[in-house]
Formats: sequence, structure tokens, C-alpha cells
Amino acid sequence: MKWLLICVPLTILLHWADADPSLVFITALLAILPLVELMGAATEHLAVRLGPSIGGLLNATLANAPELIIGLTGLRNGLATVVKASLTGSILVNLLVGLGCALVIGGLKFGTQRFDRQHLRINASMLMLCAFCFIVPAVFQFGVVDSSRELSTEISLILLAVYAINVAATCAMRPVGDAGIPDLPSDSLDRQPVIRPVIELALAAAALAVVSDILTESLQPMAKTLGLSDVFSGVVLLGGVGGCGEILTAIRFARSGRQQLVLAVTVGSTIQMVLLVAPLLVLASPLVGQPMDLAFSSIEVIAIVIAVIVARELITDGKVTWMEGVLLLATYAIFAFAFYHVPDFAAAEPGQPTTILTAPP
Repeated sequence: MKWLLICVPLTILLHWADADPSLVFITALLAILPLVELMGAATEHLAVRLGPSIGGLLNATLANAPELIIGLTGLRNGLATVVKASLTGSILVNLLVGLGCALVIGGLKFGTQRFDRQHLRINASMLMLCAFCFIVPAVFQFGVVDSSRELSTEISLILLAVYAINVAATCAMRPVGDAGIPDLPSDSLDRQPVIRPVIELALAAAALAVVSDILTESLQPMAKTLGLSDVFSGVVLLGGVGGCGEILTAIRFARSGRQQLVLAVTVGSTIQMVLLVAPLLVLASPLVGQPMDLAFSSIEVIAIVIAVIVARELITDGKVTWMEGVLLLATYAIFAFAFYHVPDFAAAEPGQPTTILTAPP
């Protein structure tokens, strides 16, 4: 995808020239794809060079950096609802598209695939905690509307504590040979000094921040021009772009028959999204002038819970086939069509008046 890097200066040029918002949005989407891939590749190189413990921590922390950058730029532009939708979309993409594509490709190439049951149990429990974290604020806001921000802050601190404990336990207990870090050829490591991936990571992150800012600015005008709701744009477009790195990485691991790393990239990335990215956005939102809470709309909560249940049920027995990957992809397609038909007013925050949900005459 490196040839798509030409879209980075093209996006900036079109934005500076006040070009059509739809054209700016499309070029920005294309520009984000190679930047996400560059950040993922640089993170993997650093993870291998720094060893399993530090490298695993770095890989876990920076894996969701694109979603965090996109979320912060969205909040800075006053798009809290779209940022929540993009988080929802990233979770759905990781659990359904990334894992689904990996299971289809791995199943067609290697047949029935098996996963470590112990890791599956831990991941399944963490997924249920993730779903629970979205249910509680949404239900709580129906009764006590004014306290949703305070509750979200308290839950965010708990989630960050759980994330820190989980990362520490993973780095301390996981064997060196199963550190969750992809193996890279030793000759490529010898040729590439540590400073090179650091520079690549910094440049890609800076470019991603600029392009994401342009993307979020052009989102609403583009959505209005094409007749798309902000919810659909956030869930499908922004969520898909933020999770494209995990999809590509999961496919690469599936083709090489590395099922455990497939789970680390898809299910593990979803867990990190809830335990790290969402709390950081909630805590940082007042600093950018757009407060955000964890009280997602009922439609988003239902989609996240169903995705968690479907993914958990399909992989919990430790054996998967390509057909189960097809089922995950079909589930995402159903959600995509459902969000396409959801107008913005139907995705209002919990606790707001529900009369807007009545059908027009």
C-alpha cells in the first residue's frame, strides 16, 4: 500500500484549496491506510528489537494508536457522537471482519484450526468485561442522566487499572517464545537500526494526526452530500479505516498458520480498545473542549454485545473452520446494512427524549 502515500500530500493540497468535501474525504481515507500499515510495521520491528517483555508492552500499547489519534482529532472538531461510532466500528471490524477474514483464509489453507484453550478462556472473560462496560453506563443514564460523565470517569480509571494489570501479567507470565510478537527475518533486523522504526513511527503518527484532522472536518459535509448519516460514517468508514491495520496483520498471520497471533491481533486488539483507547478518550476529552462519556447509544451497545457473544461462541471450543469465519463476516455485513438505515436522530444518546424515534407520517 505504500504507493497510496501519495494521497497524504494530495489530501493536504485539496483541503488547502477548499476542494469538494467528498473528494477530500475519499483521499484522506486512502491516505490513512498506508499510514496505519507503516505504524504497525514500525511497531513490530521495535517490538522484536527490544525483546519480548518491553516489545510486547510496546506492541500492546501502540497497536491501537490510529484509533486513539482519530478519536482525539474527532473530539477536537466537536464530533463526540462520531468518535463513539468509530470506536463501535473498530470493535466490530476487529471481532468480525479481522477475525472472520483470518478464519476463512486460515481454514481454507490449513483446515480446522485450533487455539490454546487457556488463552481463549482469558480472552472470553475479558470480552465479557468489555461488553459489560458499555451496558452499565447506557442503562445507568436512563435513571440518572446528570451523572453519566462522573460514572464514565470512574469506570475509565478502573479499565485503565485492569489494562495495566493485564499487560504486566502478560509480560511476566508469557514464555519468551510466545510473546505475541511476530517473528521477522534476522537479516532484516541486522540491516535496520532501532532509530529507523522510531523515526518511521513518529513521522507516520504525525502525518496520521494531520490527515485525521482533515478527515473529521470533511466528514459531515461529505455525509450530507452523499446522504449518509454521521453514525454510518463513523461506524463503517472511520471504524473500518482505524481497524485496517489489524485486518491486514491478521490475514498475514493466518496465511502463515499462526493462530495464536491471529487472536492477539483481533480479540486482543478489541480488548485493548475498550480497556485503553476508550478510557483515554474519556479522560482526555475535557482537555480538547469536547466532553465524552461511555454512555453509547442503545443501537451501538446492542451491536457490540451481539458481536462479542457471536465471536465468543464461535471460538470458545478451541476449534474453528473457515465456515465460522464466513458467519462472522455475514454478521458484520448485517450490522453495516443496519447502520446504513439508521438516521442520526435514531442514534441519540441515552437519556434524551425518545419522541424523536417515532416514524414520520
